[in-house]
Amino acid sequence: MKKTLIALAAVAATGAAMAQSSVTIYGVVDVGFTDISNSGTGTDNTGLTSSNMTTNRLGFRGTEDLGGGLKANFQIETSLAADAPAASSVGDRGAWVGLSGGFGEIRLGREYSTTFWSGFLFSPFGTGGVGNGFGFINRVNAHGATGQTNPIWNNNSITYSSPRIAGFQGHAQYVFDEVAGANNAGRSMGLRLNYSAGPLGAELAYSDTDGGAALTFTAPATSTPILGLTTSAAHKSVVGGVSYNFGVARVMANFGQEKASVQATGAPLAKITNYEIGVVAPVGPGRLRAAYNNTKIDVTALATDPKVSKFALGYIYDLSKRTAVYATVASLKNKNNANLVLTGPATTGAANGRSTGYNIGISHTF
Repeated sequence: MKKTLIALAAVAATGAAMAQSSVTIYGVVDVGFTDISNSGTGTDNTGLTSSNMTTNRLGFRGTEDLGGGLKANFQIETSLAADAPAASSVGDRGAWVGLSGGFGEIRLGREYSTTFWSGFLFSPFGTGGVGNGFGFINRVNAHGATGQTNPIWNNNSITYSSPRIAGFQGHAQYVFDEVAGANNAGRSMGLRLNYSAGPLGAELAYSDTDGGAALTFTAPATSTPILGLTTSAAHKSVVGGVSYNFGVARVMANFGQEKASVQATGAPLAKITNYEIGVVAPVGPGRLRAAYNNTKIDVTALATDPKVSKFALGYIYDLSKRTAVYATVASLKNKNNANLVLTGPATTGAANGRSTGYNIGISHTF
């Protein structure tokens, strides 16, 4: 009898420990048909593409109650392309472990950069499809121009998030370069302040990244090197966003500025500035989305500044809480020899040309 009681107590203790831990498997599968047409000497293309409304992913996240208000947390999230599956690295969309409690939360590993969120949370189309915001596109371009390879996530990072107090929450991040020698290439520091209360949301973020590899950056629509660097370039980002939910519609706007400068002297090299205004409104069983984007590329070596503008309109029809069909149309216009194209199947743009396209697809969340 005594052995039986001991065994039952052990089982009960194990069950209590398990009850304090949880692991969730989640993901998104989003695939659609995309058509892109470019004017002039640009090329056209059609086909299936992934992540047009919501970025595809497979993830695992969990938490364990350590007692006294302290919790251990982890997340491992991996990208996937459902239209044409290809090799991807486990955790390429974030992999971290951390602790949370009354002090806030601290995470160690691969995390989102502090300056990613404004162009995502305050954009009707975020990072997906032909309607995606310039805040995202510019970060990719600007990081490439300064020799950085990580516009969205930061490896080797320590990220602290404060508790939300009176609607405000602060975030601070430090990224180790982990490169042999004293060049500190890739070392980064970032700050983010977010406000959320009732219908109002707003935030401001900043990051400063030491120079990456030396590079040659060519002028838009030409093969002329305009940043033929023999040394690395530093990269600074300032981004922000604001939104207000009127009930009948959520109106939002975001802005961003990416700067490149010579690492050794601080001399300016290039600046990319963008803004976006948009709206998301419930219409019937779904949501109507619309956005206008504008961006300017200011490079010291160019006589005129390339400019790009884009308008996008879309609708999401919810079939259930987890499944939706969507449609988006967009038109992009280049000026001053810019030659950007809409996101989709591989195409090339013409200097001062137009790029038009649409997505029609299905998105399922599990």
